[in-house]
Amino acid sequence: MNPGARLRVSSIMRTRLLLGMMLLATAAPPLAAQVAVVDEGSFTVTVAGRTGREDFRIVRAPVNGAMTIVASGTAVLGSARTTVALRTDTTGAPIVYQLEGREGGEVRERITAQVARDRLATRSQTGRGESAREYFLHDGMIILDEGAAHQYYFLTLLGQDTVTAVLPRRNVVSQFLVISRGEEPIEIAGTNVVARHYAVGDAAGERQLWTDAQGRVLRVEAPMLGLVAVRDALPGSR
Repeated sequence: MNPGARLRVSSIMRTRLLLGMMLLATAAPPLAAQVAVVDEGSFTVTVAGRTGREDFRIVRAPVNGAMTIVASGTAVLGSARTTVALRTDTTGAPIVYQLEGREGGEVRERITAQVARDRLATRSQTGRGESAREYFLHDGMIILDEGAAHQYYFLTLLGQDTVTAVLPRRNVVSQFLVISRGEEPIEIAGTNVVARHYAVGDAAGERQLWTDAQGRVLRVEAPMLGLVAVRDALPGSR
């Protein structure tokens, strides 16, 4: 197996492992027959001119008798590797979030978030130290990891024009205005498809998001992050 293939297999295995950890954390594992795949695949990611890859999986699964959404992903950019996992209810309201960032095999960042009653408690550990914060939750509030392309799925999940999101990497709350730009053709893996285009803006700037009719993310452009993420294959392709 060549090094590129080994890296891809390792990335996928790490993503699946993290997904399993999220499902097992504080809950009995669901039966495999009850888990429904919402979306899975990979993106080619460019950040400030550097190219990498993000593998991800989003599933619906019953946990503790309630249906949840579990989104997990692994992004590799040079010697940096970031794994993220998010469990929400079916509206996208957060339950548990975890992030681990490594550089050259060394852990450089850990972020966790856990819902307790009507609050979301976050804790961050970096080379600069440790910090903690609590946010009051309200209906329609989500977690958005801006650097994880697959998590933009949650911005359009409920079809709202305004979405309040906790941004764990910046440890802030942001109000997003989600504006539909209608349908337009884009190219994914050499195939022209009609996608739904959204302009997604907050105080930091405007991002461009393209999804298919089921809300599955096809392309993300976030100029303030220097980020462009493009799907490697259409959803459902093997």
